[in-house]
Amino acid sequence: MGHLGGGLRGELRLAVRRIARTPLFSGVVISVIALGIGINAGLLTTLDVYVRRPAPGIAPGLALVRITATAARGSTAQPVEVALSYPDVRDLGRERRIFAGVAAWGYTPLAADFGGGAEPVEGFFTTGNYFTLLGVAMAAGTGFPPAVDEAAAPVAVISHSVWMRRFDGSPDVIGRTIRVMNVPFTVVGVAQAPFTGVDVVDMDHPAVWLPLSSRALVEPGRRDELARREVASLEAVARLAPGVRPAEVGSLTARLAARLAGEDPVGHRRLALRAGWLRGMSLRDSGTVELVVAIAIVAVLIVIITCTNVSALLLGRAVARRGEIGVRLALGATRLRIIRQLLAEALVFAAAGALLALALYAIAIRLARTTIPDTIYGLEPKPVTFLAAAALALITTIGFGLVPALYGSRAGIGETIKSGGPRAVRRSRLQAAFVVLQLASSQPVLVVTGLVLVDLRSASIKRAAPAPREVLTMRARLLRPGQPEESPPARDSAAAAVRHTLGLIRRRLIEVPGVELAAVNAESGSARFEVPAGRSAPSLQRIRVTAGYFEARGIPLLRGRAIGAEDDHPGSNTVVVSQAVAERLWPGEDPIGRRLLRYPSDGAEGAPVPLLVIGVAGRAPYEEAERAETVFEPLSAAGPQRGAGITVRTSGDARLLVPTIRAAVREVEPYAALDEVLTLAERYEENRQSETQANLAAFAVGAAALLLASLGLYAIIAFSVAQRTHEIGVRLAIGASPAGVVGRFVRDGIKVSALGLAIGLPLSVAGIRVVQANLVGFVPRMAGAAVIVTAALVAVAALASWLPARRAGRVDPVIALRSE
Repeated sequence: MGHLGGGLRGELRLAVRRIARTPLFSGVVISVIALGIGINAGLLTTLDVYVRRPAPGIAPGLALVRITATAARGSTAQPVEVALSYPDVRDLGRERRIFAGVAAWGYTPLAADFGGGAEPVEGFFTTGNYFTLLGVAMAAGTGFPPAVDEAAAPVAVISHSVWMRRFDGSPDVIGRTIRVMNVPFTVVGVAQAPFTGVDVVDMDHPAVWLPLSSRALVEPGRRDELARREVASLEAVARLAPGVRPAEVGSLTARLAARLAGEDPVGHRRLALRAGWLRGMSLRDSGTVELVVAIAIVAVLIVIITCTNVSALLLGRAVARRGEIGVRLALGATRLRIIRQLLAEALVFAAAGALLALALYAIAIRLARTTIPDTIYGLEPKPVTFLAAAALALITTIGFGLVPALYGSRAGIGETIKSGGPRAVRRSRLQAAFVVLQLASSQPVLVVTGLVLVDLRSASIKRAAPAPREVLTMRARLLRPGQPEESPPARDSAAAAVRHTLGLIRRRLIEVPGVELAAVNAESGSARFEVPAGRSAPSLQRIRVTAGYFEARGIPLLRGRAIGAEDDHPGSNTVVVSQAVAERLWPGEDPIGRRLLRYPSDGAEGAPVPLLVIGVAGRAPYEEAERAETVFEPLSAAGPQRGAGITVRTSGDARLLVPTIRAAVREVEPYAALDEVLTLAERYEENRQSETQANLAAFAVGAAALLLASLGLYAIIAFSVAQRTHEIGVRLAIGASPAGVVGRFVRDGIKVSALGLAIGLPLSVAGIRVVQANLVGFVPRMAGAAVIVTAALVAVAALASWLPARRAGRVDPVIALRSE
């Protein structure tokens, strides 16, 4: 055993000495490994923290799962995901052989007054065991009292951000009274940071948790919700009983689901329950899925680049050392000993790369935290993911080092005396093949990586003029206590009441001294539109606006007229379309007076609504270059809503009028919670900064990938050219000029590069198609990314051919002839 340990130590010491003799080559190999480990460790940590694990603040190791339910809907009886009712959750909690506990929550936007006026908060109505089931600790207080589900206790738990911003982190907050929807609640707890909910969304926004039993206090229309199985608005999380796996939950709850379907045949038809491990990022959101898939794709591509580089570098070095290996075999070394020595060198390379990667890993985490804080919140370095990335690099380095070791150990004794002539030519061709392989694999990987990163961060704002400071925008939530019942007449009445209140707010704002214009808008998602017997647009953005919206925002009307007060009434069918929509649906034609059909949103059943186009809107000078395809409708077309956007144009700097405008809004509607009160200049500057930070992060990853490939390519070409010093000496001895020799090698390098890039081109196209098929919403943009990658690789190949050939061309021919 001691002999084996001593032999291994000896092999490692010899490997370190051999690596130290070639510092440039060794530095490149170690840098490639370190970059690969560091970048992948950062990406894997991000995926681990937010995709594999529960949200930050939730205790690990509790066997927590998210319960999802599906039921049949529509005439086709297609199963769709549905919410749960409180009786459903209560029945699930009684299944003790399956679940150790079940908690539920419902989200709703609320207005809360912490002492400085109403402001919007993320509101969660939860069961009493919500925090204890998730293992969320309290930074202050004890949380919800026992038996809170049985009595409508007016108590609340606030988020850590609310505690710090509104109460300066004072422990006296416990027992204080806050008003939620103008109803008094007593603070009984502060959730430990960084917990803000089960899902990683809006993590820095203020949040308030209230007992589910107290929902009727702020929404009287839900007074008997806890007793009605047909009222489903809850999500559920459960802790599995020992020995139960998530995949078994569906079959174990089949009998319960059948019973619930019998009790509520309409809402629970063909009910099925499933469970999946609780994760911070819900993969039900398409934007989250795109982000996760993009990160995973980039991580895989970085691994491919790293493995390709390490393999080509070590294989090229083994080819160059066949003469040395032949001598060692002639002196009695066994083939196994040669293989062990080469693998020991690969192990030293991997270990040195891992040590250097530690620093790169910390930098990558810090970069992610500073560039995309809305997504990467509370991210900390994880030893497990770093070790996973390092182990992956170690395995791939040794695995890819095994091929060169096996190849190099095949050298015969005759290799030592046949290093020139045909054998040298074959070696040169083999090394040229390495270059072709490197380029053919690096080009598609880099092109796909660049396009994925460009697509991920393609919404950078480009403005021809600065946004105005005299225009103030804000979001207003009209959150009155006592929400109406969910019946159609009540919804219509609520919608009319909200529109009336918004009209009063708009008129009151116009009366404020210094205000020139005021307008209201409501964004309502997207819908499918179609020209009768003509072109179709599957998804266009819808914005409902009042008179004065276009003028207040500085949006020009290219044709026709804007939506006016005469259009804003129930049953109105007039719309204004953006220039992008006009060009798409009526290319080369005048859309004014044309008919447009709007289909119900979200695939709902119903006949399309005919609309009349009265105007075409252009783009304001400060807006993004690629404006979304938008249809503007009168505000009267909006259904029940709790929020709206308000735009105010003033005669001077709008920031100076913010207190007056806030007071004017609350004169009309005391429960209006104003948020995102920003001038257009501030809003676009904020967007520009976030876009710049995000683009810098994407650029850093792309640049690192390009650096990885360039380092490997340079080392391979430079190493192969340096091995041809003898050939250079022969050419110089027979009369060739140094400049001619150098030029020849550079041309040879470019020719080999061109061949590799030509082979890589169809692979790049195939890679783009694979990503396009797997990454939802991916659209290849910016062909310049492919041009930059190609040009950079050609430049690296030319430089790698020129530098060693130039050095060899300056050496005396006699010395060059003796180089081998």
